[in-house]
Amino acid sequence: GNTGLRPAAKGAAALGDPDVQKAAADVEAALGSDGRLLLRQSGTEPLIRVMVEAETQELCEKYVDQVIDMLKVKGHAVEK
Repeated sequence: GNTGLRPAAKGAAALGDPDVQKAAADVEAALGSDGRLLLRQSGTEPLIRVMVEAETQELCEKYVDQVIDMLKVKGHAVEK
């Protein structure tokens, strides 16, 4: 699944946050060789993009939500 977020802080701050990096690393570890995580600042919009490829749509949504939840907890994301 693809999910875009509008950050409350600058994207670079969100991407550099150690807790956000740990959440991303945890997802990557859980996915192993069965999928991938892409966490990046959009080049065209003030958004952080969280994209997960996994074996099922349910896993995609679970892991996207896991990273987004940390962005929200740390104050980097606001609801659109």
